[in-house]
Amino acid sequence: MKRLIGLVVVVAALLAACGDNGAAIPEGADVTLRNTLEEDGPETAFPALFELPDEAFDENGTVSFSASEFPTALAQPGTPMGDISGLYDIDIDADSITFTLLPTADDPFWVNVFGVFPDGKFDRYYLTFSEPHGITSGTANNDSVSLRVDSDTVVVVEISGGYDMNPGMEFTIEVE
Repeated sequence: MKRLIGLVVVVAALLAACGDNGAAIPEGADVTLRNTLEEDGPETAFPALFELPDEAFDENGTVSFSASEFPTALAQPGTPMGDISGLYDIDIDADSITFTLLPTADDPFWVNVFGVFPDGKFDRYYLTFSEPHGITSGTANNDSVSLRVDSDTVVVVEISGGYDMNPGMEFTIEVE
């Protein structure tokens, strides 16, 4: 019995040391964000629209359950089209990923992309974690949004046809 109790104590200590808080996403992990678009052709990285390398607009953050990882995702100063304000606030929590659309209806850059996505259009957000993320699946509260698990360190948020991209839009993906 003493051996069993000792084993339980050791296992509990190991779990605590590993930070097992029951969360699918590990707090403190570094995460890189890359955006791609696909419409009437192959999938291309967002920077390709400006003839820049795929990684030109990659963003880096650290998973924090108390702060947004990407408060102005896709913001880019000094592009050939001028300054681009952020498109989404992307907040990663222990068991969810939330996207909140930032631009107002009169935003000079984004006003031209507002509207309902046609069938065949895909806006993808690749999240690459520095360590295994623990996500096995995800369910969005928007029928035009899905989560794809590419590996133990990469998940892809995919926005597709029927998505109503207009000011005030927000969606959440609950992950397991």
